[in-house]
Amino acid sequence: MKYKYLAIAALCGGLSIFSSCKDEFAGINENPSAISTPDVRYLFTQCEMSFQPVDYQQWFYGFSYLGAWSQTSVLPGGNTSKLNRASSGCGYQVNTVLKYANEIKYQISLMSDADKEKYGYIQYLCAPLCVFLSMEDSDMYGSRQYSEAMQIRYGGTLTPKFDTQPELFEYWLKELDEALVYLNAHKDQTDMLNSQDIIFKGNIDKWAKFTNSLKLKIATRLLNVDKERALKIVNEAAQNAAGFTSAEDLSEDFVMNKGKENANFNNDPTLNSANKTWVDFMKANRDPRLFSFFMKNDYNSLVIQAFFDQKREKFIPSYIMENVEYKEVDGKKVFTGWKGMGEPWVRYYGIPCQNDINKDSKYDEYFDTKDEAFFLESKNGSKVKYSPTCIRNKFSIKGKYQYTFPDAPDVAPVKTTDNTWYGLYFSAGEVNLLLAEFKLLGANLPLSAQEYFTAGVTLSVKGHDAVAAKNKLPYYESGYANDKFDGTINVTDEMISDMLSHDTYKLNGSQIENLEKVYIQQMIHYYMLPMDQFVTSRRSGIPMKNSTLLPREEFDPAVGDQFIIPRRFAVGKPDDTDKLRDVTIAAYEEQGYTYDGTMSDAPSTLAKERIWYDKNAPEYGAGPNVY
Repeated sequence: MKYKYLAIAALCGGLSIFSSCKDEFAGINENPSAISTPDVRYLFTQCEMSFQPVDYQQWFYGFSYLGAWSQTSVLPGGNTSKLNRASSGCGYQVNTVLKYANEIKYQISLMSDADKEKYGYIQYLCAPLCVFLSMEDSDMYGSRQYSEAMQIRYGGTLTPKFDTQPELFEYWLKELDEALVYLNAHKDQTDMLNSQDIIFKGNIDKWAKFTNSLKLKIATRLLNVDKERALKIVNEAAQNAAGFTSAEDLSEDFVMNKGKENANFNNDPTLNSANKTWVDFMKANRDPRLFSFFMKNDYNSLVIQAFFDQKREKFIPSYIMENVEYKEVDGKKVFTGWKGMGEPWVRYYGIPCQNDINKDSKYDEYFDTKDEAFFLESKNGSKVKYSPTCIRNKFSIKGKYQYTFPDAPDVAPVKTTDNTWYGLYFSAGEVNLLLAEFKLLGANLPLSAQEYFTAGVTLSVKGHDAVAAKNKLPYYESGYANDKFDGTINVTDEMISDMLSHDTYKLNGSQIENLEKVYIQQMIHYYMLPMDQFVTSRRSGIPMKNSTLLPREEFDPAVGDQFIIPRRFAVGKPDDTDKLRDVTIAAYEEQGYTYDGTMSDAPSTLAKERIWYDKNAPEYGAGPNVY
């Protein structure tokens, strides 16, 4: 019926043509049995379109805190003493996809045997999508409604139970295994979906690999609960006929584009600043993924020259100025080039993560507490502001943006064109980095940990670069036309070779040292999936205190470990009128969560009352457990 109503709306757009629509409207009240059955292929497309991890609410609320807690980014404007008091959390991601998945399964159950043989596999493609989103929901909140959720239309309950995390892990593995059995036996069914499948274009082989590879993410979450079970899951997945997402040409990566006009979401999120420690680490090790994750700062050669021209060079931060070459001409400074690493590296700077230093004049080169440094004056006397440090690259998060290239005041602005958006949700890079971890922990896998690690880092760089090209990130295809010193951010094979030559990418140390290197690379890969990045930090104890590679820092050196960082977001007491009140409270109490009163969101409470699979995980900064 939905599609018929859409057709009627298109035909009957105004009252002036209402009479011509009489016959069309007549069909609305026809016998329901005469209405055509929905096409499961189109339902599946809608299911995919509803797949929306890392949405606006998460970027605007929860992800800012997750990045700051794992010290991979810094809150906008700098961290504060309220860093551990998140104002909100992350929403419930799986419901809409689960709704379509259940409807597809129901419609297929009504088909003839011949049609079931033709379309039956489509219901199994929904399994990894549901598991992916349900896992993300559970990662932060523990027990979630899943097995009984979105079932009311099919005789289910309006008050579905909360499945515990142990139950969820079993449901997920069972669903993925059932899907693999069917998909492995029906890989020849590639002509039913085609372009209706916006992810893999109906390629069952790629769907089977994604389904099998997703079990690795489940296993990572079980390591601190039951390492033996986790390794068994990995070993079985390695033996499965589906294989893993691993194509060197990235053709098996889960990259989604929802159409020319779909920007991922419409709102403009507030995005974190780059963390100085991580930016410095990536620059020191020549990691070009930095270019996709963060935006260049505003201090290009033209802006620096304008600072010279306005006699404001003393306000150029020293960390920028030390990379500037210039000469004196008739008593004036003239920019002549970049020192050090050169473009584009010299345009990336992070800010320190310590709390409340944005109020300390000692850190004016990062925060300009006196509001006297980060601007130039236009001819009309107004201030034109420039940022010397970097924020997240919003073009990697959503589309339909336009970027204005920084330039001297009063120069006509030059902008990019807006663009559609591609999201990278799962990839060969991620899979190989997970396999490197499991090999180090004793999994029975055919390649060495080093081989998986090298492949993982290489494919991660290539995967993020490929999506950067699709998203037409500013500076990707060309530098700013007005700036002859500007550089592009597209990744070359030479960059990757240079990166891999560093010791950071060689597993040549102790077990702890090698695991630290792998976990750091996993966290870098997950920069655009902040929930996975936070989960990796939480389960690994990385970044590690006193590390010689990438140390975890004290948010408040005076307080030290007494400044408590939560392990999950707060949950609130449901309203008395909420139909799910009793089952929700029962789920909270079963997990030992405080959900009422002022202590429900206290950092000490949220650090102590952990989700099930996090209870045996290391403390922040303690480094990985090695059993």
